[in-house]
Amino acid sequence: MIARDLLVGFHDVCTFAGLDGVLAELGGALAPLDVADRGALADHEPVFAALVARLRTVDLDPNSGGPRNAKPGQLADSVVAVLDLTIIETPDDSISLGDDVRVAVAGALASVLDVEMAAPAMRESIIADARARCDESFHAAFDKVAAALDERALQQVKQPKVPVHALHAVQRALSEARDAFVARVANAAIDRAAAALERAGAPATDVAARIDRPVTFRATVRDVATLRANDSRVARTPSAQARSLLDSLTTLARISWRAAEKPVRPYAASQTFAVGDVIDHPKFGRGSVVSCLMQRIDVEFPDGKHTLMHVPPRR
Repeated sequence: MIARDLLVGFHDVCTFAGLDGVLAELGGALAPLDVADRGALADHEPVFAALVARLRTVDLDPNSGGPRNAKPGQLADSVVAVLDLTIIETPDDSISLGDDVRVAVAGALASVLDVEMAAPAMRESIIADARARCDESFHAAFDKVAAALDERALQQVKQPKVPVHALHAVQRALSEARDAFVARVANAAIDRAAAALERAGAPATDVAARIDRPVTFRATVRDVATLRANDSRVARTPSAQARSLLDSLTTLARISWRAAEKPVRPYAASQTFAVGDVIDHPKFGRGSVVSCLMQRIDVEFPDGKHTLMHVPPRR
């Protein structure tokens, strides 16, 4: 069982990381192997048998001594060895963008998701698509099931009385329609994010160009980001979808976000300061407030820490 789970999990990791190039190479080396099937590696008898034999040599008993956190590494090493893979370091080609661009991209994603995934628009869209996917003979059952769905057509709030075979057909159509809905909305949101990157100018425009380029083989950043958004572990709410898409674009398009720059305040003893404030002193230069105690603040300057006066905040 663990061997099968590891091989299926390896396929999922490659798929959700955009490493379809690895799967394609395995498909050629282990032909015939349908790499589009997530269970194909586990069903490949030579690979499965080799992994089982390898695992038998690994001590996975948590009570046998040794660090427990080494066990996952041993399992991963076993899969890598059986598939005859070589781990290599890739050059860091990430592009550094300011926090203002991140805010603009997040806002662009939200501007689509908040509208498209709002009730009742989301419900109406999913139900209309699902009904079109159903055979006409199931429409009466579909209408009963649809009437029992929540405000976003994601869950049933009560169990309708319909034949089991009809219920299965309706649920399959609804599942397909929900996936199609998320894919459509995710793509529209990514389009809006790409436009925000274009408006930000270079080097953000280089990141925008990466969105529709393959990561390692055929799957593009857009493809993988949409796939991740449709994962069952991601809630189908605007906020969860926005986080998923922003995280995917960040990692897959290889963006390095710079921290937001804090405003610099000129120092004056008549002002009130707080820990973290950046101040500009006429003698010591620019420094950061590291502690406050009554009328004094400690500020870290390039030449060291200095204690200055300020007006304590009112209580």
